[in-house]
Amino acid sequence: MSGAAPGNSAQDVALAGLLGYARHHVPYYQTVVPPGPLTAENAVSTLRRLPLLHRTDVRRERPRLWSADGDARQWRKVHTTGTTGAPLEVVVDQAAQQAELGALMRHVARCAQQSTGLSVAHLTLHLASASRSSAGPKPSGTRLVKWNLSRAWQLTDTEFRRVAQELQGTVVTVMPSVAAALCARLGPKAEVRPRLIVLSGEQFTEHLRERVKDTFGCPVTALYTLAEAGIVAYECGETRSYHLEETGVFLEVVGDDGSPLPAGESGDIAVTPLMNRAMPLLRYVIGDRGVLVDDPCGCGQSGPRLRLLGSRTQHALVRGPGNRGVRSIDLAKLCRQLDLAVCGITRDGDELVVEHRDEHPATDVQRTAIGAALRSAIGPGLTVRTVQVTGSPAAGSAAAPAPVPPAILPPQDIAAWAREELRGRPGVLAAVLTGSALDPSTLSRFSDIDMTIVIDGDPCQEQWFTLAAAMNRHIATLRVNVSQAAGLAKAPLVAGRLLAERHPVVGTLEAAGVAWPAVGDLASEGRFWAQNAENVLWTRLTSADRGRTDPVRDAWLASRFCLDALRYRLLCEGGRVTAARQVLRLAPQLGAPDERGIRHAFDVGREHRPPPVPGSPEADGFLRTALAAVRWTGGFL
Repeated sequence: MSGAAPGNSAQDVALAGLLGYARHHVPYYQTVVPPGPLTAENAVSTLRRLPLLHRTDVRRERPRLWSADGDARQWRKVHTTGTTGAPLEVVVDQAAQQAELGALMRHVARCAQQSTGLSVAHLTLHLASASRSSAGPKPSGTRLVKWNLSRAWQLTDTEFRRVAQELQGTVVTVMPSVAAALCARLGPKAEVRPRLIVLSGEQFTEHLRERVKDTFGCPVTALYTLAEAGIVAYECGETRSYHLEETGVFLEVVGDDGSPLPAGESGDIAVTPLMNRAMPLLRYVIGDRGVLVDDPCGCGQSGPRLRLLGSRTQHALVRGPGNRGVRSIDLAKLCRQLDLAVCGITRDGDELVVEHRDEHPATDVQRTAIGAALRSAIGPGLTVRTVQVTGSPAAGSAAAPAPVPPAILPPQDIAAWAREELRGRPGVLAAVLTGSALDPSTLSRFSDIDMTIVIDGDPCQEQWFTLAAAMNRHIATLRVNVSQAAGLAKAPLVAGRLLAERHPVVGTLEAAGVAWPAVGDLASEGRFWAQNAENVLWTRLTSADRGRTDPVRDAWLASRFCLDALRYRLLCEGGRVTAARQVLRLAPQLGAPDERGIRHAFDVGREHRPPPVPGSPEADGFLRTALAAVRWTGGFL
């Protein structure tokens, strides 16, 4: 909404262009937008003749809301939380993405009083989210990072506080529920001071704002954002109301019949993103309520402002002692972040009971984060208990939508399930788990859950293919290997790792005939491995598309080569340690080249540190470090 006269603002021009584009290129709007000339002078009045667009409409008409024009390969898919049903999938074109980035950077520049040389990090706790980094819009020299903390969360408190030091001097954008979890994890006074914290994606209380401010000792501001529309408005530091982001969004406050309401009257918020041609959403209503304010703002900025009043359609699921409540939309966003399939929430005195329908109990990460977020929203004196359920939600509990089940599973749970699968199966002599599944702090998003089954027959028989495939389908990322003891004897490093790291499932490796490999066999295999590893790393380092590769994957790949180089060196010197973190601790004693570089590659590959920009010297440095480690081991062998 613009304070200028109709037809005199850039917003009216953009709105007229969007209406014309939608009428010509979007099937849904070809009969909805009325015929006739579309100009800056009549754009607003034309828009207000259109019916409101609700989530149910978007879900039903989604294929017809896509533009028939444009390059779909450049569009990005975004998903809503699914609070009112199945999550919505909306496509956003590059122009809209750039507009949202521009709005973010303008707000950061206003609050930080700096527009160049900033590092901006968006923090998530969503297991499926991928950490990535990019250079900001030129010529700002800003670095933009999306950092998934869910794997760093598996570290000890001391290690996690060290990880958090990466946020020193950084502008942090984060959902309020994730901010609450960070405050609970880091304690009342964190030892890290970001430049600025920007809360967005959820409504929050002043209590949480003050808690975040006290914990991190830095300014805290907010953005009003929607997954479907980007940044709608930015918070005023003087009044706590929101200034409209008029270059990218046309906003109305409407009554039940869809008619616009004057300033001072509360109603539903309807937004029209102006930049997104891939999937135009005209007069889109999501359930939030607000009121437009047109009196002069204390900060001196002109134009209408928005005051958020909460949600009409998303009532509080449960309330605390002070009548503070948590809405289903906020709980759904938190559950999506944590990959927790919450199906109900109840209050019993000073205890909140959160029911979730997953195959496995909630992890420590999930329990800690959801507890911190709910206490922040409802009341600090409450305790929060998670309960795994298999049937319907308990009577009186409020339902919430369920996202993807958790991916980090305790090894004892995996072993117990596999034990039942293998019980009484003829030919199975032993089975063990190895690798990063045994230590959550070493997990990456590329990690597999490795299980080796030792049998007394031919592993090429059809029954073993069938068994492995069936088990792999049951647990995501599970990789079942079936072998004879004689076959493992031909793979010395694998045999050594099985014996050194094993988490038993059935039987014992020794009884199955698996013996510790001879040093000569390890050295012979290691020389061949080093030659192949050097070729792989050299090819990857000199490829023509280095600027487009994923630095997190490169770091993970480099750390794998470094770890195996250290393992060969250690085992050939008589050691019997192969677990990743133990091997890393021994790297200085072994005289490994660039031990700090090896550790850095390991941390970035596990998302314990934010990634560098693709194609940067730091990104290339991971593979160079691995190449040096491989050559060091090859020379020794």
